[in-house]
Amino acid sequence: MSVNVSNDSGLKCDTNGTFIDHDMQPPPRTDAPSTDWTPYENRVEFETAEFLFMRNQMSAKQIDTLLDLWAASLIKHNDAPPFSNHKEMYATINATPLGDVPWKSFSMCYNGLKPQQGVPPWMDATYDVWYRDPLQIVRNMLANPDFDGEMEFTPYWDYTSDDKRYWKNLMSGDWAWNQADIIAENQETHGSAFVPLIIGSDKTTVSVATGHTEYHPLYLSIGNIWNSVRRAHRNGVVLVGFLAIPKSVFAAMLGVTSSGKGPGLYSVL
Repeated sequence: MSVNVSNDSGLKCDTNGTFIDHDMQPPPRTDAPSTDWTPYENRVEFETAEFLFMRNQMSAKQIDTLLDLWAASLIKHNDAPPFSNHKEMYATINATPLGDVPWKSFSMCYNGLKPQQGVPPWMDATYDVWYRDPLQIVRNMLANPDFDGEMEFTPYWDYTSDDKRYWKNLMSGDWAWNQADIIAENQETHGSAFVPLIIGSDKTTVSVATGHTEYHPLYLSIGNIWNSVRRAHRNGVVLVGFLAIPKSVFAAMLGVTSSGKGPGLYSVL
């Protein structure tokens, strides 16, 4: 048994920040009719992709095996499964327009001082950084109905039945509580919800480009969702960018091995 002490009751507002009735339902996320499953042909195709890719997280090889067995069972009916293989399913998922945040890129290079002799190749190279708009990603996460009932919009303190404090989710910590106090004290931000951003990189090499460039994934989450949701990989942690990291003598200082693996780096903003 626990007692929850909240920093604030939390009031609903529209996209303009105007407070609305607490029982008002959110507007539909799309104007499409309920029978429109675009880019999926029908509901079965959509739910098959959702189950295999999101809920079960089945490997590509296992998806192909399942679809082959499914196809074999439908031959006598002159019919076919929703997808012929995992590639077709992945292509359909990638074509899903709702909530998709496009990838963008920019190039950067070192413009500091260089030694007169023996200039390292990375100082002369140009690197591409790929990213998605983090603001739009956060908006999509906050609007995700899958997180309903598993997201905190106000900080709180949890106590056991014998009046001992315990911590479970990020919003139950003192830091989140103090940040909400700062927001409330500022007239310009009073009434706003505190949405902490959690950014991390596990230093795992995703792909190797030409030269000495390695791309490492950058992940984003919000501190409002429960830890259990984030650990369950239910879109609680999303890929927001690929960082181009040149190989150099400084890699040894960071503890990166030849396999590109090293200590995970995380930050809360």
